[in-house]
Amino acid sequence: MTQLPLKESSAVQVAQATPTISVVVPVYNTQKYLCRCLDSLLGQTFADFEVILVNDGSTDESSPLLESYTAKFAACTLIHQENQGLSVARNTGIAAAQGSFIAFVDSDDWVAPTYLETLYRAISETESDISQVSYVSCSKPEKVTQPKKELRLLSSTEALTEMFLTEQYAVWIRLYARHLFEEDETFPSGLTCEDRVANFTLLSKAKRIAVSNQVEYFYFLNLGSISFDGLNRRGFDLLVADSLVVDRAKKLGSAQILHLAEDRAAKGAYSLLVKHARFGITDATLDEKTTLTQLTKRFEQDYARLMASPLSFPKKLVAWQLRYTPWLLQAEFWFFNVLTNTKPRKKASL
Repeated sequence: MTQLPLKESSAVQVAQATPTISVVVPVYNTQKYLCRCLDSLLGQTFADFEVILVNDGSTDESSPLLESYTAKFAACTLIHQENQGLSVARNTGIAAAQGSFIAFVDSDDWVAPTYLETLYRAISETESDISQVSYVSCSKPEKVTQPKKELRLLSSTEALTEMFLTEQYAVWIRLYARHLFEEDETFPSGLTCEDRVANFTLLSKAKRIAVSNQVEYFYFLNLGSISFDGLNRRGFDLLVADSLVVDRAKKLGSAQILHLAEDRAAKGAYSLLVKHARFGITDATLDEKTTLTQLTKRFEQDYARLMASPLSFPKKLVAWQLRYTPWLLQAEFWFFNVLTNTKPRKKASL
């Protein structure tokens, strides 16, 4: 790993006929937050970019809002498609992108004015294939105290290791060279937890990754919602995604990365059982007894590896409770939910 000073900001680029950066923004029923997101993007200090808006079959007022922004701002391109999920929407945006670099922003989040400038300076000044910034989770815009600027250079192996250890799988904190997307479908269609699969693929192709410590992305944390999803059928995509990552790690040929990928996969059943312990099953298409039997069997098979992995002590304690005193863990979660007025979503009907 190499650490470099980050140069101070100077004049930003002027937009060219073919943009340097394409920002892909999938949209599905986010009318309440859409203007905040788009206004933050259109107020960037870096000018040479386009915004690819992919309306993934929204049924609220997102569509007219998108039409309005597209009519007002030449940088915006709008694509309408039937609802096919986030993975397909991102792949649609990638196919339409004209830029030499590609970034992703979720339509309920927002970015700092220097988001693209920081990402571009990091990737261009170091001749990297990927650059990365920091983010904060918050429920409303807030002032952030930035640390002294630092830039680290990582190899592919170092970046993959850091991704697994920090669990920073999100694509929206990174800027990617376009050539990394040329060989295959980046985001597996129809799969949630798609970020971890995509990032594994992209980071494994990169020769150099530049990591800035500047906070440039704001992940929207909706504190107004007091309902949370319990165990549902889509949650099992986590196991599928982890399996795909393990398969790709085997092809990569690095024993270190394969070990970390298998550690991550060992956490899958544990994560789903914790969700059940706190919120129960909220999907009427799942048979609770069969589902828990299958998950418990896999959890018990993975337990030794899970406890030997770089899992935090609090999470290992929860794993121990799941293994030996699951009734106590459920009671603790019930008490916590009462204290915090947290309620699971109602079970979806058949």
